[in-house]
Amino acid sequence: MPNPGGANDAPSFPLSEIKRLLGEQAASLIDHIAQGAQERDLPLYLAGGVVRDLIMGQRNVSIDLDFVVEGDAISFAMSLAIKSGGSVQEYQPFGTATWTLDSSAGETPAHVDFACARSETYSHPAALPTVSPSDMQRDLLRRDFSVNALAIQLSPRERSGILLDRCGGGDDLKLGLIRALHQNSFVDDPTRILRAARYASRLDFVIEATTDEWMRAALSLLGRVSGQRLQNEIDLILREGRAGEVMLRLQKMGALAKIHPAFRVSSQLPELLERCNELRPPWSSNDINRQALRWIALFTEIDADEARSVCERLALRNKLTHSIVASARLAERISRLEDRSLRPSQVTKILDDFADTSLQAAWLLSVERPYAQDLIAAYATEWRQRRATTTGNDLKARGIAPGPHYRRILDRLRFAWIDGDARSVEEERQLLQKLLEDLD
Repeated sequence: MPNPGGANDAPSFPLSEIKRLLGEQAASLIDHIAQGAQERDLPLYLAGGVVRDLIMGQRNVSIDLDFVVEGDAISFAMSLAIKSGGSVQEYQPFGTATWTLDSSAGETPAHVDFACARSETYSHPAALPTVSPSDMQRDLLRRDFSVNALAIQLSPRERSGILLDRCGGGDDLKLGLIRALHQNSFVDDPTRILRAARYASRLDFVIEATTDEWMRAALSLLGRVSGQRLQNEIDLILREGRAGEVMLRLQKMGALAKIHPAFRVSSQLPELLERCNELRPPWSSNDINRQALRWIALFTEIDADEARSVCERLALRNKLTHSIVASARLAERISRLEDRSLRPSQVTKILDDFADTSLQAAWLLSVERPYAQDLIAAYATEWRQRRATTTGNDLKARGIAPGPHYRRILDRLRFAWIDGDARSVEEERQLLQKLLEDLD
């Protein structure tokens, strides 16, 4: 916990807590970066969410390290890479850089982010900011919420451990409040509406009353935000343990409808996401794409055409859009699988058009329909792999001219195996002979 200091002293954070909470490897990396800044006489700060979590005494599974430099952050990141290895991706318009380490293991993050201390201005609501260099105190004022406007100074050495809390974030952590820093916070960046809901859920905090009013007043501005930025925020939400609650909260306040009029989620979303997180279809390998399944679960209340439109609004990748739309189409067919008179070949015809991700989603989301769920599993584990021994080359060798009847014949032979009407190569041959005679 921070040391409040004396009457004339700045509050400080005991750096030994970094090692205790983040682990020895992450603490060593932070110390290494701090020494690099001290050698260059460069003011350096650990900032953002990691400081918030340190003050709260929390140790997160994933360690995100964000550093702010009063000076050239890109040059500093480059100097670390030259000395210690790794690569640097620079983002000149924003004065930021990401240092990717050569290797990471255990408690060491794969990359570290650096930014120059800066101030931001917005040319119009929902615009990307115009960035200009500044100092750390002003940098804190540009942040989204008070609990994220915290920093621990690491360089120069004589100021190492000083805690910067210009916006009252420490008090809000004690009170359990998510509080925006100024009235135009959500006008400048409406994605903060989604972020506020995410932080409130993760930290089990309350959104401060005035902040809630500012959020609601800015809801219409979500329509101006680019799909990519909205996608990024929703993707982060879906990685949270209580993502379903966050999305339902956003829906209740009207945020989803402002993003797209057809965007709505199921009241059962928390349960659906839990299935996506915990259950495993019986045919699935270890490389199951949980995040894709969570996105699909998000669209269970939307038909296929609407799903495509919302996907386009959120600028989702083509592959993910295809999975979501296909899953919506499959969901519309699930009721047909309740027909107990269906033969396996008829189930196969219904499911053959769908890729594995959609089948996984259908199985996960059909727990309340065990008969249909069993049919999906039977198709995925057995029926879809079944093929006839006869091939197109065999038909051609018999002197049959290629055409649409090739597919009809081969499908009929395959379905005979699936239904158990052909149990041997000889039975398949006899059926083939009959089919060829019917062509004459």
